[in-house]
Amino acid sequence: MACFLFLGALLGGWKSHPLLPPEGKCRVTGVLASDVTLRENDTAAAYLEQATVQTDAGEYSIGRLYWTYTPDKENPFLPREGDRIAFDTTLYHPQGQVNPYGFDFRMYLLQKGIQAGVSGARETEIMDHPGRGIASLLYQVKQALTDRVRLIFGEDSALPEALLLGQRDQLPEETTRGFSDAGAAHLLAVSGLHVGLLAGLLYVPLRRRGPKTRLYIFGVFLLLYCALLDFSAPVVRASLLILISAWRRVVRRAPDPLTALCSAFLLILLARPLDLFSASFQLSFCAVLGIVVFDGLFQRFLHLPQEQSLLSGWTVTLSATIGVILPTIQIFHRFSLIGPLLTPPACAFFSVLLPVYLLVTAVGCVWLPGGLLLARFVNPVTRGLISVITWLGKLPFDSVRVPFLPWYCVAAVVLALTLATRYIVLAGRKKIIASALALLVSFGMWRLTVCRDVQFVQLAMGQADAAILMDGPETCLIDTGEYGGDVASYLLSTGRKADRLILTHLHTDHCKGLEQLLKEEIPIGTVYLPEGAEEQLIDSQCLALLDVLTERGIPIEHLATGDEIHLPRSTLTVTWPVSGTVVPGQDANRYCLALLGDLEGVKLLTCADIVGDYEAYAARDADILKVPHHGSKDSTGADFLSAVSPQIALITASRLSSRLPNPNTVKRIRNAGAAIYSTAFTGAVTITAKQGEAAITTFLNEKEQL
Repeated sequence: MACFLFLGALLGGWKSHPLLPPEGKCRVTGVLASDVTLRENDTAAAYLEQATVQTDAGEYSIGRLYWTYTPDKENPFLPREGDRIAFDTTLYHPQGQVNPYGFDFRMYLLQKGIQAGVSGARETEIMDHPGRGIASLLYQVKQALTDRVRLIFGEDSALPEALLLGQRDQLPEETTRGFSDAGAAHLLAVSGLHVGLLAGLLYVPLRRRGPKTRLYIFGVFLLLYCALLDFSAPVVRASLLILISAWRRVVRRAPDPLTALCSAFLLILLARPLDLFSASFQLSFCAVLGIVVFDGLFQRFLHLPQEQSLLSGWTVTLSATIGVILPTIQIFHRFSLIGPLLTPPACAFFSVLLPVYLLVTAVGCVWLPGGLLLARFVNPVTRGLISVITWLGKLPFDSVRVPFLPWYCVAAVVLALTLATRYIVLAGRKKIIASALALLVSFGMWRLTVCRDVQFVQLAMGQADAAILMDGPETCLIDTGEYGGDVASYLLSTGRKADRLILTHLHTDHCKGLEQLLKEEIPIGTVYLPEGAEEQLIDSQCLALLDVLTERGIPIEHLATGDEIHLPRSTLTVTWPVSGTVVPGQDANRYCLALLGDLEGVKLLTCADIVGDYEAYAARDADILKVPHHGSKDSTGADFLSAVSPQIALITASRLSSRLPNPNTVKRIRNAGAAIYSTAFTGAVTITAKQGEAAITTFLNEKEQL
């Protein structure tokens, strides 16, 4: 397994550096590989297959593309899966991880076989003929099945659609969250349970056939099923294990689960090496590995006879739970306490529900009235199941949060789990001592190496803004960006809460990320706003978030010039707006909070989006300046820079933006003698302050590229 892991990492490194056409304007032709998904920010997203890109440099055949655009609200253009379309757009190379513990968008797309993205849709046309080939035929079949499932089950079609076709986009977020909190999220993914049931149903009419015939039929059926579900890692893994088992019957060899699992592991990595870094791949294989390694131990330890199917179900669940402990902690930073108790009966229930869904769909495809009649009896069961699991997910203490573990702690846990298996021939007492020492040393190192200095992390959020100030055990957030995923991930990974949350103003690019913090149920202490923030020209979404804060009993305070926020070794002093001078109904940028931070002797001035003449009121002498309004042309004037006289300038900007930062603003900053760090190129910037000295590190190890 270790050799296969190394091979997967090697192939993954090669696959993650594809040759791409140049960024810029182009014309794209391709087949829509998914339905267009409308997102909350009024944009649409989809995948393109068989794509060709026409640029000034020539034509490129690029395979798959990720496509986003903003449809017309009055007459939206929403092509369907399987349509062959052509349009003018802008091609870009996806950016990888830019924040500590953040989302790696580039790797996410590469795992789906997507090398580049396109943004926009001009002069869009649907070609006279649909896409050709097996892939297009499968898209059309999948779309037809999806339409029929939605027609048969009506408003309750989301769960059947997820279980039968692997499409979870239609599931309400509350349902998905409820399954996750209850430790049953794996039941929503098409995996070994689903593939095993389908293979079992197929085996019934084939049981009198020879082993070789069954192998061929299983191979064709599972290949088509994997293609229908876009070759997702859990489905491919389960299919390979079934085929390996069938092949062993042909050659008459005794089954060896661990060898079969390693073979499936290698075959998948040879075909798709980047799956090694996929959460579904890791969880799927670790769960089966846990069952293979530990279930036999539990069975022998408890002396369970074969007829004790209920207890056996719990030992299998416990074994799988042990197998996924590490990836669950590292990916989700939480561990369900009721999952091991809930999963066995839930799996038993789903093993009945899935064939029922399949039967109702089959009847509905042949005779629609019959399918609709059967669905009337099944839909109440679906609603009841979702209600029960959602209720269980809301129970107090249903899960515990665990921060991200460093590599040496992971190695110690793996060693302890390995020593517990029957594959290590060692006396029980020696196993316990060795495991305890490894865990004690590794976790002791973790505690000793935790940074206790004052740290200010300016996250890379594109054209949005978010920063985290950590002072000992206390954490202060300054804005949350538009999408708070990376902010939430940082807090969860480091085991921190938002003791204080400062929202400099109520524009979505600075505060809408709060929505994600609330969804993740990250504890929030006090929220601070500038005086008169709610009375300015702001987005209704921001006001709705304030209502949620009020409903949850989170205190909200308003600040003005001279107010201070005290942390153990740091102080944040408000320099703008001045109390009593705020005029309602204005652009919120004019009255956003400006803060002068004293970070153990290092002065940092952060000015949010203040612009024009207003920045003069916020100016204070500082070592480090967070440049106002992303370096726009009407910000960071020469007089302002002269008053601040910074040595370091931080600019939050997007690599794809052609407007921000403005070249003239960058020139003024350079003329002022400040070194520039733009998150567009450096990723997150971390400032570590200690006794008046500041050490600056960048996530991407780059500095000035403007």
